[in-house]
Amino acid sequence: MTVYNNLRAEMARHHLTIQSMAAGLKMNRDTLSRKLSGKSPLYLDEAFKIQRMFFPDLDVSYLFRQDVNDDVRKGA
Repeated sequence: MTVYNNLRAEMARHHLTIQSMAAGLKMNRDTLSRKLSGKSPLYLDEAFKIQRMFFPDLDVSYLFRQDVNDDVRKGA
């Protein structure tokens, strides 16, 4: 399941992997993977840190936007 489609697209555009981002964030790779897949909570301070460190030219609300219609269709 892909939760943050815009973030994933920007990661690809910037040639960033979960491993490289986790290293920069001083976070375990599996922990970051769980957070970005929606299996563990991603806290607001973590979202802002990701935005500041890796995507300073992009808005945090764009990076972490979720499609509400998808959530409704899935019964969330």
